[in-house]
Amino acid sequence: MKSLKGKRAILYRRVSTTDQKDYGNSLNSQQTELHKFCASHSIEIVKDFQEDYSAKDFYRPVFTKLIQYATLNKNRIDYLLVYQWDRFSRSTVGSVNMVELFRGMNIEVNSINQWVNHDDAHQHLVYMFYISMPEVDNRIRRDRTIEGTRSNLKEGRWVLNQPKGYVPGRDETGKVLMKPDPKIAPLISELFKDFSLGIYSQNELRKLPKFKPLELTKSGISRILNQPLYSGKIIVPAYKDEPEQMVDAIHEPLISEEIFEKVQYELGQRKRIKHKPVKQNDLLPMRGYLSCNKCGSNLTGSGSKSKTGKKHYYYHCNPRNGCNERFKVALAHNSIQDTLDSLKPKEEVINLFEYILKNQYENSEKSNKSTIKKIDDKITKLKNRKDILLDRYLDGHIDNDTYNSKSSELSHQINDLVFDKNQLDQYEKDEIEYIDFGIYMVKHLGTLYDKGSLPIKQKLLSSIFKEKLVFDGEKYRTPKLNKGIELITSSIKGLESIGNKNGRPSFDNLPLSTWGGNRTRTLERTGF
Repeated sequence: MKSLKGKRAILYRRVSTTDQKDYGNSLNSQQTELHKFCASHSIEIVKDFQEDYSAKDFYRPVFTKLIQYATLNKNRIDYLLVYQWDRFSRSTVGSVNMVELFRGMNIEVNSINQWVNHDDAHQHLVYMFYISMPEVDNRIRRDRTIEGTRSNLKEGRWVLNQPKGYVPGRDETGKVLMKPDPKIAPLISELFKDFSLGIYSQNELRKLPKFKPLELTKSGISRILNQPLYSGKIIVPAYKDEPEQMVDAIHEPLISEEIFEKVQYELGQRKRIKHKPVKQNDLLPMRGYLSCNKCGSNLTGSGSKSKTGKKHYYYHCNPRNGCNERFKVALAHNSIQDTLDSLKPKEEVINLFEYILKNQYENSEKSNKSTIKKIDDKITKLKNRKDILLDRYLDGHIDNDTYNSKSSELSHQINDLVFDKNQLDQYEKDEIEYIDFGIYMVKHLGTLYDKGSLPIKQKLLSSIFKEKLVFDGEKYRTPKLNKGIELITSSIKGLESIGNKNGRPSFDNLPLSTWGGNRTRTLERTGF
């Protein structure tokens, strides 16, 4: 080492949290060594910089200030000294470029523990070794971290960012095993169940008061609904020669696989169907659901002030169309109540309808179980094919693209079958509940509309009527009903003459084939 007496230097000390924890390379210990070196070689310390930041690149707050300082004071700085080269950078290319930058300012970068004579060509190899080793060390650490993470994921142990609804925990052996958050987990479960019903958008759910503690953002709720770990599954990403795979998790799931599959189905449906947003106004619930009686255009609604300053609301056509159709909202609202009430059949007919549905449900249980058994057999065969495909891939008989293509195809087929099975299972469990709720809806359509909030009113209108309603100022034209409602109402009317002498329901003359095997599907499609 040449004489350094009288030279002037700026010092740079850096640590990361990992370094402090694992190696003890604290800022204070580096400072002590650097100051001792400068004192023993009679080097003047011009300025001392320190920071706690990653060394993967040079986009560091303090180092940026160091460069600015060196640029302004380059004429009175001879050296930039660091404790070791890994304190300077952990990027080989970055180090070389930065050393050259300082060389252009006549400032030499060096390490007090790994000193290099930059003027000696024979030491260039040693220099390259010093500045390369930190990056090699980083890569080794990264590979070990990835392998450790993947090993945990394959065991079904989630070790990545803590998902909302869970808190950190340990199992009996001390290994990481997250636990459900007692306060948040029930809300996450309810969020999935509510969305799976198909009656709420993500934004509507996000704004419901009961989900306020979740502090959901638009992107946040989407990430939650798409995350399979809530159903007890973990996706292990593809890495090197290993394909992506899904494994059973060992943490407690917050929802069933059936609910998760329903949610994925709803998400898929909504990606394909884009709804045009409708302006919301509690005083104009039928805006967007009315057609003009005169010209057939869509009606809108608005309020206007009278001479007294009172605001009155009207549904009206667009004046630009040259149409002056206009009527008070009260007339349309009162008449829609009458229209909904007209759909209600007699009490004894409803009771007969309910009896028939439940009787049909009991008769269809055996058929459903047989169908579920067939679906299970198909799923088992597809899973076996997927296992064989993986074996062929690992043995090198098929290439990566072929494996990914065929594996994805089989996964989609399995998911479709699982969804169909889950639907049947759910119908088995909930059919009586659907029937009871559907009957209640038929009995109280007018009341439900009258007492419902704006979203409920609009959902009812969308579920019941196939086309927009036409109001002539006094009453609505005979509306076209959605298929499910039309089936129910027409079938109920056909029951009015059915009965026997004892007043009990009779099935002798009843065309039960009218009902088919999908009563709850009908109710569900109508919004019940």
